[in-house]
Amino acid sequence: MFNMGSYIGYTLLFCVPPLILLWMRKEFFAILKKNIETILLSTAVFTLYGSLIWPIALHYGAWAYANEKITSVKLLNYVYIDDILWWAFVSFLITSFITVSAHFEEQGTDIVLTEVRALLKSFMNAFHGLKTITLERNSTIHTAVAVFVLLEALFLDISAVEWCIVLILIGLVLALELINSAIERLASKISPEQDTAIRTIKDTTAAGVLIASIAACIIGIHIFLSKIIIYFN
Repeated sequence: MFNMGSYIGYTLLFCVPPLILLWMRKEFFAILKKNIETILLSTAVFTLYGSLIWPIALHYGAWAYANEKITSVKLLNYVYIDDILWWAFVSFLITSFITVSAHFEEQGTDIVLTEVRALLKSFMNAFHGLKTITLERNSTIHTAVAVFVLLEALFLDISAVEWCIVLILIGLVLALELINSAIERLASKISPEQDTAIRTIKDTTAAGVLIASIAACIIGIHIFLSKIIIYFN
């Protein structure tokens, strides 16, 4: 996948996203920042340890690398840069996680279980919000059109790229329709009486849905029309 940088590439692929989850979260960042010296020291120790033993394991055949997958660049002609980076990123990730986990354990909280439960709850809330589609005329129309387009796509056997485009457009239009419904209901709750500013907000969000729908319609015609003509001919 990454050719000569495969080892480094996979290291970044599997380490950077969870690091972002840990370090971008404000409450986690405060904990990590407070313990940054310990984290960096632990990372340095584990990286040094790994950099010393990895070449020994390679020498005795504990494992081996495909030459076309590593950079082949060695530090001090002893250890691959790929291995140093692997140990550095993995050590930094593990020590960061342990630091956050230990902090919450001191407070009697299992942060992993808490986060999983909160994530599941957010998904349940999101799925519960889908019922809004059944409460609005326009959203039910968009849903019916989306189902028609999907069935048409199956019938005409469109390409993988065209499937991606169709699914993106359907998701965009339905998502904007849901946002429009939410804003309309919120605006009506805030100001039940007729208000020019509130009316403008409602009209603006509806216009956003209209623009997306028109664009989706034009692209859909471009994708399906030629295939329909060919089919009937």
